Amino acid sequence: MKDIFYQNKQHLILDFILFIAAFSIPFSFAFNSISIAILFFYSFVFFKKDIFISSINVKEVYVFYMLFFIMQVISIYYSCNKDVAIKSVTRNIIFFILPITFINLKNKLDFNKIKIIYYGLLLAVLSNLISAYFNIIRQYAFENISVKSMVREKFIANGIYDIHVPYLALLIIFLIICTNKITYHYKERLNKGIRFLLIAFLIISLFQLSGVMSIFILGLFFIVQFLFSNKSNKIKIIGISLMGITFILSIFWLKNSNLQERVKGSENLIYRAQKIIRYNDPVRNENWGSVIKVISSNVFLGVGAGGGLELLQKERQILSEPYINKHNAHNDYLEIMLRYGLVGFGLYMLLIIILIKKAFMIKNYFFIWFLVVFLISGLTESYLQRQIGLVFFVFFSLLFYTLNQSDRTQIN
Repeated sequence: MKDIFYQNKQHLILDFILFIAAFSIPFSFAFNSISIAILFFYSFVFFKKDIFISSINVKEVYVFYMLFFIMQVISIYYSCNKDVAIKSVTRNIIFFILPITFINLKNKLDFNKIKIIYYGLLLAVLSNLISAYFNIIRQYAFENISVKSMVREKFIANGIYDIHVPYLALLIIFLIICTNKITYHYKERLNKGIRFLLIAFLIISLFQLSGVMSIFILGLFFIVQFLFSNKSNKIKIIGISLMGITFILSIFWLKNSNLQERVKGSENLIYRAQKIIRYNDPVRNENWGSVIKVISSNVFLGVGAGGGLELLQKERQILSEPYINKHNAHNDYLEIMLRYGLVGFGLYMLLIIILIKKAFMIKNYFFIWFLVVFLISGLTESYLQRQIGLVFFVFFSLLFYTLNQSDRTQIN
């Protein structure tokens, strides 16, 4: 009886730490780093030598996270700016400590812990969104401030913590997908009501952030859900046809209307989408061009963890946006190639392939959609270069990979 009580206490503490770790992801670097460190040290309560040794092999994904980190450490020595490289590698140490953490937690993670982690991240995101809406409404009511332009950075500036817009959009789209499968209450009608309200609120907030890529992923998600629904093939064909026609007409309208001129100065979704369709996202294209030029001269090992900003700036036009704002690659795949060359990119892709194989092998809904969201989002942002994106990827990918598949409560 005493052993059972002790084990329950251990799991209760673990639940709390996992909740805090997930809750801290959108917050400050210090809060998140401390939470991850506590999780790392507490995981040794469950350490088992035989499990740890058997997990460090090429058949498991853990070793590839560690090798990818070792590659980053090595790259410090040939980086142009070693101080920047050391800071980058220090931040990326979670590629080393989180695999150890989740090896220690093998057979301790089940769907109940997934729900606890989901609630932690959901609470963190909702607290920021609700506070932003509250402050905007207050300003509109008492300070007579227009709310039409309260989108993207101006919207986030009203929240309780500062976060780069694409990263918050990434978290929101992931939460929408998770919310679609989470059970909140044993009563079906109440459960559907809670789910509907949460998804509706998160979708409205996603449009408020005006993230084109996140809206694209949201559309993809709804299309896939529709195709795999219980509706007849005839209804599916009609539905997909209507969606296709709507999409084509929307592209045509955005390309040919003068809406962009009428709303210029606003960063709303329609303005951003029209800008991309009309001008093919010239800022990113110019930025990617400079990145590819540097990569072509440093193919095998890359420019190092420092990011090679000095080399990138030489390939950019002076006074261009990438030059003025000192942009990184704004693409996870190009960023890894730039920093670590074919060697680092190969390690990263091996890691991704193992994760994809595991996700589809166990048919885990959350795992599959997590990878879809992150890998597609990575086409337009370098998410692994900031703490939020870095922890989000490493934490959740290892969480789903390590999840105890014998748990019968798991939702597929």
